[in-house]
Amino acid sequence: MSARKAVIIGATGLVGRQLVRLILKDDRYDSVVIITRSPFEIQDPKLVEVRIKNFDDLQKHSSKMNGHDFFCALGTTRQKAGSKAAFLRVDVEYPIAFAKIASQQKDFQQFLAVTSIGANSSSPLFYNKAKGQLEDELQKMKLKSLKIFQPSLLIGDRNEFRFLEELAKVISGIATFFVIGSKKRVGAIRDVEVAKAMVETALKNQEGFERIKPGKMIDIAYS
Repeated sequence: MSARKAVIIGATGLVGRQLVRLILKDDRYDSVVIITRSPFEIQDPKLVEVRIKNFDDLQKHSSKMNGHDFFCALGTTRQKAGSKAAFLRVDVEYPIAFAKIASQQKDFQQFLAVTSIGANSSSPLFYNKAKGQLEDELQKMKLKSLKIFQPSLLIGDRNEFRFLEELAKVISGIATFFVIGSKKRVGAIRDVEVAKAMVETALKNQEGFERIKPGKMIDIAYS
């Protein structure tokens, strides 16, 4: 496979940071463009930063986003966003806008997005409903290749403390101890495992739609 170019939005989040790190180390990629509001924590000759203060202006910067593999790892919480409307902008509207930009690029081949297990546009739960709406809208776009990754409870090194995630780390560790020889965990998945699964899936470069759940992500990450 010839060298590829990745474009990532959500690069400062849990999965996004891991995506950038993995791709920078991977010789199969010759460059990675990240869409970010603030300077990234790593500097590398392969890394190109496109800084946008307001993601409402994504389309204005579309000429800087050409690439083969487009990764969307945008995500927030309702509490952090401040309102339902603000949450929907980050978790639904911006990913859709990014996908539209991706589809317009001359080298575009595939779009890979992180949503959540339980995503369902008919769900009575606001979070799951929003993620389901995103999945529905992405599928309507009929992209050449669309891969949706649905992690369960996502664990990693966050700046803020989240009690449920700390509890999940403990439960996950206990479960792994008793499932000898297995990398599967109960109720949680690590950020790096999701990112690794996304990169390896992208490098297969297969057309069509696929929804990838935690168990398969872990299988891909450790294959």
